[in-house]
Amino acid sequence: NNIDLRKKYGEAKSLLEKQTFHLGGLSIRLTSTLVYLCCLLCAIFIWINVDQSNAESSVRRFDNINVVIEGEAALLRNDLTVFELIDKTVSVTVEGAKSKVDALSDENIVAYVDVSEVSEAGNVRLTVSLRGVGKLDYAVSPSSVKTFIDERVEVDVPISVMPASYVSDYEFDLRANLDSVAVSGAKSIVEKVKEAHATPSLGTLVTSTTASTPLKLVDENGNTVDSPYITSSVHNVVVNVDVFAEKTVPLTYAFKHGYIKDKNIKVTLSPSEITLRGDPAVINDISSFPIVTIDETKLTKNKPLTVRPSLPKGVVDVNETEGFYVDIELVNCVEVKIEIPLEDISVSNPMNYSFSFKDGKYELSCIVDSASVKKIKSQNFDVEIDFSGAVVNSDGYCEIMPSVSVIDTGFTLYPINIGKIKADVIMNK
Repeated sequence: NNIDLRKKYGEAKSLLEKQTFHLGGLSIRLTSTLVYLCCLLCAIFIWINVDQSNAESSVRRFDNINVVIEGEAALLRNDLTVFELIDKTVSVTVEGAKSKVDALSDENIVAYVDVSEVSEAGNVRLTVSLRGVGKLDYAVSPSSVKTFIDERVEVDVPISVMPASYVSDYEFDLRANLDSVAVSGAKSIVEKVKEAHATPSLGTLVTSTTASTPLKLVDENGNTVDSPYITSSVHNVVVNVDVFAEKTVPLTYAFKHGYIKDKNIKVTLSPSEITLRGDPAVINDISSFPIVTIDETKLTKNKPLTVRPSLPKGVVDVNETEGFYVDIELVNCVEVKIEIPLEDISVSNPMNYSFSFKDGKYELSCIVDSASVKKIKSQNFDVEIDFSGAVVNSDGYCEIMPSVSVIDTGFTLYPINIGKIKADVIMNK
């Protein structure tokens, strides 16, 4: 029964616990020995499994590992700089214990090249080194990468405008809004650039215009210099297109007041025509050109005038004439002086000044055709003075230029040499 079995198990256990081995002077109980042997066997089993795991080999490939540049500070001391790392990524193959290989990631691996020992410009191939793989075996593909290293410089090159296509019946000038452009970058390439070309497509030119166009860097033979290792300060310019037409037109004149009759005056212009150059939109609308407006009130005798034309903006005299001569000849006319009664002078006096005329009379000169000298009267003139703009001096008088107009007479008559009227003025307060 169960009670007998438990009793026999207890007796056997007690007997085993009392068994003792003697090793020299050392006494070892049997129970302790059995426990020790069990622990030892377990440890050996675990060690064998771990050792087998460590002994298992693995190979793993990491693609597109970025290559970084180190040592650029030392490169700058030689006035050099890295313009481009041509091979930017590499592949890394790692071999070793599986547990270590499996623990790696892209972030653990650093591929780099050291440029600190480079002392010359050009395309330089550098060995790729690796960090982050510990004592594992590895291979890098490619094992070396190419870099472009050069001195950084900047130069100014002139801008030339060279139209790509156009149709025009006129002359035209082209001007870029800039004279030059700064080109910077790798010295060996910058030195090839001799000019920057602006090549606008102008189409049909009928008037002045502007065109925006990109710049193209060229060498001494006109070949394009296109490289990622150089850049220009501007990439587009505005080209001003000045279109010109020439046209010769007769010169004309006019009278300021219209007093004079054509039969009483002969006007000769020398030269009698002018050659104009300017925008066709302006030039084509000009059929004649007024050179002078003659003020009849200043004509007392035959006297040539020298005048210079006031040309429209952008229009020039092709012949660059220094002066145009206006020869005026009065025909069958004489100068006559006539006194205007003071009571016949109209007065505008908004300030209600008290005044009297200092000289007691007013005389003016006029031109009349010879056949009408006896017809002239003071009533042929309308004279008016206006005190609203009068400036009274410390002596209490002022001088006022009157307004003189001619009443229609039926014959040639116009005033000249209109003098000022002096008046004593008392200013009412």
